[in-house]
Amino acid sequence: MILYLAIIAVCSVLIATIASLVFDASFFLLFGYTWLAIVVVMLLDGLTATVCRLLPAKCADHEKKIFQVSAGEKKFYERLKIRKWKDKVPEIGQFTGFRKNKLEDPKSIAYLDRFLLEACYGEIGHFVSLFAGFLILLMFPITEYWWAISVPVAVINALLNLPSFFILRYNSYKLEILRRSNLKKQAREQALAEVAATQK
Repeated sequence: MILYLAIIAVCSVLIATIASLVFDASFFLLFGYTWLAIVVVMLLDGLTATVCRLLPAKCADHEKKIFQVSAGEKKFYERLKIRKWKDKVPEIGQFTGFRKNKLEDPKSIAYLDRFLLEACYGEIGHFVSLFAGFLILLMFPITEYWWAISVPVAVINALLNLPSFFILRYNSYKLEILRRSNLKKQAREQALAEVAATQK
């Protein structure tokens, strides 16, 4: 979270500085507008996440084709060296009561199903947020400077949502493999138990 806040802080200074130089306007005025835009976009992200989380569970069913991750897509994430930086990206599972940064019960199918459900909700939320931040372009036509501030803020918001979306997709691929492996193991154990029961 500190890394994200640092990125936002640095970007806010850069946006206000560039806008003040281009328009020959007060840095502090534009810095204030920049933070207003940032706060509004954060609120839009929060609203988006809340609305997406209210969707029925069937909309976030991990077996739907839209949530399936191909081997090619997984390789794309690996080319991005996702394993090296994914743990540095904030995980806000505490707001839904289910943390997704660590597997607590990898042998439980019920737990993996819940994990995949939450991951799918997260995918929906982050994907929608990629675009929802651009709603700020329709708001607060305060001055001629506004677009010079709101466009970069919306773009940065999209770029900050993208890694979380990638991480959820990457983790889902591995979770699906683990889930299928567990199901096969359970089926084998059940078959052996049935054989043993018939031999008694």
